[in-house]
Amino acid sequence: MISNYNSKITALILSIRPETTPLGMLTVYIGGLVAGASFNSFTILLAVIVTFFITAGSMTFNDAYDWEIDVINHPNRPIPKGILTPKQMLQFTAVLFTIGLVITFFINLLCTFIYLFSIGFLAVYELFTKKYGIMGNITVAFVSSIAFTFGGAAVGNPLVTLPLTILGFLIVFGREIVMDIRDADGDKQMRLTLPHQIGVRNASLISCILLLLAIAVSPLPYILNIVSLWYIYFIIPVDIITILTVIWFLRDHKNAAISAHLIRGALALGLIAFIIGIL
Repeated sequence: MISNYNSKITALILSIRPETTPLGMLTVYIGGLVAGASFNSFTILLAVIVTFFITAGSMTFNDAYDWEIDVINHPNRPIPKGILTPKQMLQFTAVLFTIGLVITFFINLLCTFIYLFSIGFLAVYELFTKKYGIMGNITVAFVSSIAFTFGGAAVGNPLVTLPLTILGFLIVFGREIVMDIRDADGDKQMRLTLPHQIGVRNASLISCILLLLAIAVSPLPYILNIVSLWYIYFIIPVDIITILTVIWFLRDHKNAAISAHLIRGALALGLIAFIIGIL
């Protein structure tokens, strides 16, 4: 009995993707700094904590609705392995979302609105748009990139983060299509993703165009005097990594899984470039 309980707790912890949640938290923190918050701002700390709960909740929400696809694409996740049920995962999701919502009450009304709006978008994604190609990709990209805006909203200055939000949107949008290509075999059982609609080759071209657009607009934060010249020094290697990943991916679509990881790594390095540019 104790062993079964421990396995469920471990499964719940792993289901929030501990390796992924810090990226969203860092994004909000950077949005707050760009908007004028101090490095030790308590308000930004609350916004970062909120981001942990909504990011974790989005992961468990996805697991609860995608478990049939995960049997093929991700058989080691808790539901396909029989450790947890979809109902238990949804209950855990409700707890995570509720805790995050309560914390927004201690920030400001705008953050509460963005939080509820984002959860609504996530619900629309899981229940409706995920099944219909590019609309699902747009939904995920929007919810991910709005984290910059959430950080700015926490200190009452969301508009200044707009260039960062656009950049984040393009990167996540491109990466989401790459992941659809990675999961194409399993998705064809349940979803009509972009690779199934227009073919893997065309979907890969669109993803690469989005990533190259992100590279093209990456100097924008410096041009708009949001960050210092140090940002440029650090973003150039990030752009080079992204370009090389695009070339490698176009040569062989079987590299989609590794390419998706490389893009996420480039995104993490890009966030570090923002921090250095703000110092």
